[in-house]
Amino acid sequence: MLTLTDYRNHTSGFITLAPTSTLTNTPPASTTIDTLGGKTRRDANPTRLTQFRHSQQAAHAAFFATLDPDQLHLQILATLPPFQRRGHATSLCEWAMERVRRDAALQGMSVMASPMGYRLYTRLRFEERGMFYVQVPGEDERLVLRAMVYKPARADVKVVVEKVPDLEGGIRCLLV
Repeated sequence: MLTLTDYRNHTSGFITLAPTSTLTNTPPASTTIDTLGGKTRRDANPTRLTQFRHSQQAAHAAFFATLDPDQLHLQILATLPPFQRRGHATSLCEWAMERVRRDAALQGMSVMASPMGYRLYTRLRFEERGMFYVQVPGEDERLVLRAMVYKPARADVKVVVEKVPDLEGGIRCLLV
């Protein structure tokens, strides 16, 4: 599943890649935290969720403020364990990256990379902006995340080489 936020119109879109490789635009089914073990699961603990949200907001302001609102922010990218290591996450990221490349108004795409996702985003040429962590006061455990940005190479930018010598006898290269 891939969740993107377009800050220009404050909308989120859901793309779900089913095991049959079918793309749909429907959000996942709504469930309650209690149904999913929210009272016992550490990742659904309200204190941790609140700290995670506050840390994400601070990191977003620190690392992505120059892109707002002309960016897509990859909020969630998840693959079920039986379907991992098959290229699904790469395909979803590449789909979003192509969307950014085609929309000239978008400056890029941002993501808060988990340790597991960091390798994927690095391989896809996202640049690291910085590192931050989420830690509940009084706990030893913490989650290290990396703020990363994808800046597209625009198809409308062409490199033109002129064979006109400059003052040092080199070749001028112009961006058009």
